[in-house]
Amino acid sequence: MKLQDYRDTSYEFSGKASDLNRQICFAGIALIWLFKSDVGGHTAIPTILIVAGALIVVSLTLDMLHYLIAWYTWRSFYLSKEGTVKESAQLEHDIGLEERLTRFFFAKIVFVVAAYILIFIFLVKTLTTT
Repeated sequence: MKLQDYRDTSYEFSGKASDLNRQICFAGIALIWLFKSDVGGHTAIPTILIVAGALIVVSLTLDMLHYLIAWYTWRSFYLSKEGTVKESAQLEHDIGLEERLTRFFFAKIVFVVAAYILIFIFLVKTLTTT
């Protein structure tokens, strides 16, 4: 394989991981909703699940920021080269452009993993006490 093929494969897997992360976030929200209770006519959610939900919201926010910043980064790069190089030219970019995006990619996954750890702790405590 050519180096570009490895890069394309990396992008393909990061895209799939992002899609899966998003689905896991929504499943986490559904799990939290399942364990809500009604207390005196008001919905009550255990504190640990509220924290897990907040972590999921952070993960989803980072997911959106990841894509917005990627769009802006590559659009800016494209615009900086537009008109100065041929459309078919092979271009190289500073690896720093990708490093910033990689940080967002890993951060959103870390937050959802942390949320699921809290959900798991809640489930273990709940299922062992009932």
